[in-house]
Amino acid sequence: MGLKKQTFSGVKWTTASSLVNALIQLIQLSILARLLSSEDFGLMAIVMVVIGFSQLFIDMGVSNAIIYKQKITKKELSSLYWLNILIGCLFFLIIFISSPLIADFYHNKRLISLINLVAVTFLIKPWGQQLMVMLHKKMQFKATSKTDIAARLIAFTIVIILAYNEYGVYSLAIGTIIYTFCTTLGYNFFGRKIYRPQFHFNRKEIREYINFGLFQMGDKSLNYFASQLDTVLIGKLLGVEILGVYNVAKDLTSKPYAMINPIITKVTFPLMSKIIDNIERLKIIFLNIIQYLSYLNIALYLLIAILAKPIILLMFGVKWLAAIPIVQILAITFIFRSFGNPAGSLLLSRGKANIAFFWNLGIFLFYPIYLYIGSFWKLEGVAIASLLLQISLFLPNWRINVYKFTNISLKEYILAFKNPFILTFLAIIITYPISLIIENNILTVLISSCFFGMIFLTLLIMFERKLIFGLKDFIPEKLTNKLVRTKLWKLIQKVN
Repeated sequence: MGLKKQTFSGVKWTTASSLVNALIQLIQLSILARLLSSEDFGLMAIVMVVIGFSQLFIDMGVSNAIIYKQKITKKELSSLYWLNILIGCLFFLIIFISSPLIADFYHNKRLISLINLVAVTFLIKPWGQQLMVMLHKKMQFKATSKTDIAARLIAFTIVIILAYNEYGVYSLAIGTIIYTFCTTLGYNFFGRKIYRPQFHFNRKEIREYINFGLFQMGDKSLNYFASQLDTVLIGKLLGVEILGVYNVAKDLTSKPYAMINPIITKVTFPLMSKIIDNIERLKIIFLNIIQYLSYLNIALYLLIAILAKPIILLMFGVKWLAAIPIVQILAITFIFRSFGNPAGSLLLSRGKANIAFFWNLGIFLFYPIYLYIGSFWKLEGVAIASLLLQISLFLPNWRINVYKFTNISLKEYILAFKNPFILTFLAIIITYPISLIIENNILTVLISSCFFGMIFLTLLIMFERKLIFGLKDFIPEKLTNKLVRTKLWKLIQKVN
């Protein structure tokens, strides 16, 4: 299978997985918001920050090193595999011992049993981690996507059953374990067809990967912790119950970001890694990635911002009205955050994990200052602080992470965002009055979304035909031939 065909297949399956997972998680969030308290959501938010941060250390940051390195022996892979498992066991013990200290920090003893329960994932996840990475390296996203969808459906079913039987926040904790167990089974089922770990360990063989991985691990740790600092500080400064309200708003607004960006970045990282010396081709690919991501992110998030009230009332009910302004602010925040996301894959594809590390170190050092000042104005202040941080990172991200490796000028970089902003804003201005006229929440969301979609698509056809035609460069020739015969494609050509 050619690189172009592999890339399209990866995008197709990653898209399917992201869409299904996002839908399942939204349905789960909507159901649980009516069954659990805001304190339950706050507690689980803290637990997942602790677990999520610790899980970054399981593979010592070598997953991307495995993808980046073109030639790797089975013995090296086996040594790394057993290293993952040893580290997983170590972190299970560390989290188990540390849980009382974390509970004391938040003055909530319920956290001890919750953290210890979810920490079981450290004994499960390492057995499938490397196999998932190998499937990605071989561009076999179909296998990982099928695994993820099946695991999410099974975990969702169990979580809802437990929640209806009054297990409270423990239903979420058990669901996390079930999801991890199912994905590990799936990765082993598919992954062992292309690679089977041996009973072999030699630390000398993995030294090169550890050196790459230490920066990668540091980068991911800082990036993750910086992105979760709002959760950590709100829980401490404003209380677990208020954190629950914030977490529901953040969970809702983060879904498009978590759904859209991995579709492109997961697939384009291996793609950009294969482009060694052709900077001009890398530049074109990166600018296209920025534009496609910008159109998707800006459109969805501006729509969420104007429909925040009917969405909250429809999905969660009146007890979550306090989350409406937070959703609106965070929607704009995630637009700016999405602008910097492709730079991470670019740096890793160039083997520059050290730059990514120092970039996130800078964010990590400044973000708490923004959040602490914002906390004086309660939840809205924290949300605005996050927005201001993301806006302030726009130009430094271009200069440090993009320009040096792609030769993309500041003018070219800004112009990549200009049309997505202008066209989407026009569609929003036309759509907004419609959202005010309709009183029924379901009809408001459905009609406004459909109307926005039609206006948005019309504007794209009128002003972005070149970008639409550029999609042909990312899909296989067989599908391209089918695409150009469709009525919509012929309509676009007539407009041209």
